[in-house]
Amino acid sequence: MNKILSGKIGNKNVWIFLALWLLTFALYFPAAKAGWVIDGVGFLYNMKHLSFWDFINRTNSSDQSFYQLLTLHYYIFYKLWGFNVWMWGLLYITLQALNSFLLFIVSRNILSDSGIAKGALISLVGVTIFTISPHISEVLIGRAYYHYLQSFLFILLIIRCVQKYQHTQKNSYIWASALLFVLCTLTLEIFYLLPFFVLSLALYYRYFLNYNKQTFRKTVSFFFIPQLVLLGIYFVALIATYKHLQPHKIELGQTGIDYLSKLPKYLFHILFLGRYFSMQTKQAVYAVCESVLTLLVIYSLVVFVFVYTIRRYKEIRNESKAMFLFFAWSVICIAFLLPLSFPGPELLVFYDRYTYFADGFIYILITMLVVRYVKNKYVLIGLFCIYIDFNLYFTIKVNTDWIASDVINAKLLRNFPNDESKTVLLLNIPENMEGAPMIGAQPEGMFKMMREVYTGKLEKNTIYDVASYNMVADYNGAHVRVMNDSTIHVMLNHTGTWWWYEGHGAKNYATADYKVSMEPKGLYVLTLRHPIDEYLLLYSVGDTWKKVDVNKKNLQQD
Repeated sequence: MNKILSGKIGNKNVWIFLALWLLTFALYFPAAKAGWVIDGVGFLYNMKHLSFWDFINRTNSSDQSFYQLLTLHYYIFYKLWGFNVWMWGLLYITLQALNSFLLFIVSRNILSDSGIAKGALISLVGVTIFTISPHISEVLIGRAYYHYLQSFLFILLIIRCVQKYQHTQKNSYIWASALLFVLCTLTLEIFYLLPFFVLSLALYYRYFLNYNKQTFRKTVSFFFIPQLVLLGIYFVALIATYKHLQPHKIELGQTGIDYLSKLPKYLFHILFLGRYFSMQTKQAVYAVCESVLTLLVIYSLVVFVFVYTIRRYKEIRNESKAMFLFFAWSVICIAFLLPLSFPGPELLVFYDRYTYFADGFIYILITMLVVRYVKNKYVLIGLFCIYIDFNLYFTIKVNTDWIASDVINAKLLRNFPNDESKTVLLLNIPENMEGAPMIGAQPEGMFKMMREVYTGKLEKNTIYDVASYNMVADYNGAHVRVMNDSTIHVMLNHTGTWWWYEGHGAKNYATADYKVSMEPKGLYVLTLRHPIDEYLLLYSVGDTWKKVDVNKKNLQQD
């Protein structure tokens, strides 16, 4: 690993890694108990109930892809320390610090090889912003997203192998890159972009920096072409195994405007912390991003930058060449997101993970641009301090939401007033805390699954997640009104929210035991299909469950 990173790890590099680790630790260790929601807790639940083979291959999942390295990580680390949330937190923190450090090494050496002054300082500022950015909280705290950290680690290591090969042409870098690429095929689909990273870096060193022609040919022959072959084998295996070529999160059928407008929208989120503007401001900005004129300007500018730089590469400064490389990497990472769902303006955190791979490259690029055009060092320091402070503020905000969500989750899961002789209907389960995922309502019973993982207790009676809702404060909840022996009205206590079911806005549905009819203004009507005394009806307010008194007819129960 040391040879791949820098050939020889010096004392300065050790201190930089330690500083990045401590910064990440300070921000994220307080939230180490949070994040065991959605697929994260599902992995631990499945580990208990499936064979090793079925668990590793996710045979019961609708998301069909090769994620064996992801599931193996849960298996190994769970066997090492079980549900010790502090150890899991340290694992994610350390991997993020390693990614930040590798990004520093890669970017510093690109700038150094390009003859750019203060390349190490520029890279350090860029990776510091990456480390404290609120956009990465979903990856670091959400325990379902280890493969984002894992994949970025492999990508950066492969880029570093290619970078080192330009100087040494050692065969060890070829074999290390091939092995890492094979591992990538068992993680996240972002590895589809690896041939582009490799080829663009090889072209950069050959044509922009005038490195040896023979080295370029060997890089293409021993890095780029084998990756294309392995990628082809991967697609053949995917078709043979799952009968499709569609990654599990792609949403087809969107309009051209939907696809193309995501580039300016994501740039608004990443560069200007757009997620944290008011609803009205975000909707106004999104409307501008969706206008034909805006899209023509933005994509014309992108094409112009590519065409101009490629045609005039012999004339432009090395500083501009390096910025173009990070620009190209940023654009391709965001282009990869165009077929995916875009986070709505209502909530925070959801889908922030999608920008994880672009974030670091963009922050390096922006740091270079600011350093180039702001010459007064005091103004420069002031700008970076202000920008870092804003990022810190919102990172602390979302991490606080994660912590609050976990406190409520833990109390609802542990203080559950069950009656195993009855069918339990959970009338309002928290879906998220301002976007930080919580328990949620799922047909297969997410609450029951999470209770078993959190407490080790398997409830034997039927427990239904009827509906879930958005929390914006820790005291939010619902109230109920028993209309008669078969009809109950459930109403949220706060406005500006909505009901959820199965990860989407709730609609009318029915089971063998009840029927749900969604009404306007945060109300739904629950119709029971069996005698009311066969049910235990529970609703939550804050972190407390309350039992519905079925004998109180037509009275509001808070």
